[in-house]
Amino acid sequence: MVVALLTCLVLVVTLMSCVSDVSRLRIPNTHVMAVLAAFVVAYALSPQSFGVWWHPFAAGAVFLVITYIMFALRMLGAGDAKMGAALALWVGLPGLMAYVMYMAIMGGVIGVASLVIKKRKPFKNPRAGGWIATVQSGGNAVPYGIAITAGAWGAMLHNGFIFHQIDEVIKIIH
Repeated sequence: MVVALLTCLVLVVTLMSCVSDVSRLRIPNTHVMAVLAAFVVAYALSPQSFGVWWHPFAAGAVFLVITYIMFALRMLGAGDAKMGAALALWVGLPGLMAYVMYMAIMGGVIGVASLVIKKRKPFKNPRAGGWIATVQSGGNAVPYGIAITAGAWGAMLHNGFIFHQIDEVIKIIH
């Protein structure tokens, strides 16, 4: 039950991160820390919920190395790299490929949206410092936190993690 509640917390925090990324092009460290802390508590209380004991840690480490390289090459923001690695813990090694696939698809959609917004400038008076204002003024920006969130949610649905948590809650209720 606690793991299910923490999973819900993570889903809410990732939504908040998406809003922050669109409005300010930043993912707050507090959001990353909340996702990480929720994982630590969930894993401590129910390690079996995450499969083979080392899978979450391997996924987090692999994702952190990849996103750190992307950050160093200025392909990704620091908040994106940290949030991506924190969410990889929740996805685990078996879900990592689905995570990357869903993230890449959504990243492409957001990238195309950025190009369209940049070219057509469809919004009047967008909020300064946000994604839309940045691209409409000619800058290059993609709120990749949305893609990271979509990737993690997609992977957690794909590998059945979320459905398993829902089943646990239903068992307790009945």
